[in-house]
Amino acid sequence: MQHRRVTRGAKTAITIAGVAAGVLALLGVIQFALSGENSAAQPNVNITTTTSNGVQTPDAALETTEPSAEVKVRTGSFKQQRGMLTVEVTRVEVANGRVKLFVTATNASQARMTLPVDGIAVLDDLNRTYAASSSKWEGLVTQGTTASGTVVLDEKVGAGVNSLTLTFSSVSGQFAPTGAAITVAGIPLPK
Repeated sequence: MQHRRVTRGAKTAITIAGVAAGVLALLGVIQFALSGENSAAQPNVNITTTTSNGVQTPDAALETTEPSAEVKVRTGSFKQQRGMLTVEVTRVEVANGRVKLFVTATNASQARMTLPVDGIAVLDDLNRTYAASSSKWEGLVTQGTTASGTVVLDEKVGAGVNSLTLTFSSVSGQFAPTGAAITVAGIPLPK
């Protein structure tokens, strides 16, 4: 009888030691993942700065800048959902004060929605507004799809601007958000 208790006790001790070792190993993996440069656990925001010349301009909409313009880029996920519509800004490019936003609109409804270019307005954190008539934005998002495009501000942003707010103010469609508008606030500019 005592031999059995010793065996059960030994099995219990081995099981506890195994669980403890597993927990410590898992904590090591988590610590490694969080300390990694490209870890999925890191915030989804990266800032990179590149310099372009007249021959290699990274983006056609920013070609109006001087040939030696420095293009600063910020990537991330800045989004807003209203009803069945989600608008997300995934990339911001700035060259000599000219701003270009990479935007996607996802329509989860069963009817199309329209987000026209003339309904785009951008407000900076100093309360200055910008139009975006030169944008490459289709405006039509069919049911159950995602549309992508770029929003280019018609004017340069002023010095001291840190973030922007993008608004589509003329959303139409059977399932358009209440108030026919959707706004993405707090879009940071690369520095």
